[in-house]
Amino acid sequence: MTEHTPWVRYLDDVSSELLRLSIACDLRLRDPGVVERILKNDETVCGVNNPIGFQKLQHLLKFTIDSINKSVGRIGPDETKQIIDAITERLDRTRAIGSTGPKP
Repeated sequence: MTEHTPWVRYLDDVSSELLRLSIACDLRLRDPGVVERILKNDETVCGVNNPIGFQKLQHLLKFTIDSINKSVGRIGPDETKQIIDAITERLDRTRAIGSTGPKP
């Protein structure tokens, strides 16, 4: 996977921003149906009223899907899946740590 380091960095950065926006909108992207509802412009999927955050999240989600498709075309589906799996594991750990910490 080291030969694909630019893709790793790029997708990791985009995924980190998706996580930040999902927290700002109080939703979990990996819950069933959430991505589809975001893509259909259903702001009620959010746990808080954050129209600007939702709009940014929706645009970034569309951009992410496009980027993943480009990655599959350029480096292949297996390599892309390995990158996404590693990023997903890191983000799940990050979200779990954040959700168990003290609330401000």
